[in-house]
Amino acid sequence: MRITSGILRNRRFEVPDSEVRPTMESVREAIFSSLGNTCDGLKVLDLFAGSGALGMEAWSRGADSVTFVEQSSNVWKNLQQNIQSLENNDLGKAKCIKSDAVKWLARAGQQFDLILADPPYDLPDAMAHTLDGILEHSVLTGQGILVYEMRSRGEPVVSKDWKIIRDKKYGKTRVLILKLNKDAT
Repeated sequence: MRITSGILRNRRFEVPDSEVRPTMESVREAIFSSLGNTCDGLKVLDLFAGSGALGMEAWSRGADSVTFVEQSSNVWKNLQQNIQSLENNDLGKAKCIKSDAVKWLARAGQQFDLILADPPYDLPDAMAHTLDGILEHSVLTGQGILVYEMRSRGEPVVSKDWKIIRDKKYGKTRVLILKLNKDAT
C-alpha cells in the first residue's frame, strides 16, 4: 500500500496479510478530499487502526499529532514498524497504542479534532459502541469530525447526538462523516 498525498506521498507501508482490511487508496483520497485535503495542525485519532492507512494519510497531510489505537499484537507491531520507517522531522508526532479501541476511549484523557474509525466489519454493535464511547468520554472537540467506515450494505446506527454530514458508498465500503449535534456538546 502507499500513501496518496502530503509529505509522505507515494511512500509505501507494509500491511499484514490476513488480519486487516486496509482502506483502498481511492477511498482514502475521496475521504481526505471531502475534508479539504489538509489536516494542518489537527490532533487525529485513528481507532481500530489496523494497517494505519487512514492515520498515516492524516499524518502525511500535516496533522500535528496522530494517535493510532490497535488491539491485535501482530497488527500493532507492524503498525509501529511502519510509523518508525516513515518518521521524519517534517511530520507531527505519532503514537501507537495497543488496546481495545472502544475501551481506550474511557482513558483517552484528551480531545481530538479528527477521529478516523474503521472497525472490523463483523464486530457486533461496533458503530453504536464507538459513537457512544466518543460522546460519553468527550473525545471529539466541539467542532471535530468523525469519519466512520463500515460495510456498504449495513445501515448506520446513529443517535440524535450525531449529525451525518456525508454518507457515500464506494463498492463494498460506506463512509460516513459525522459531527456532534450542538446540543450534545
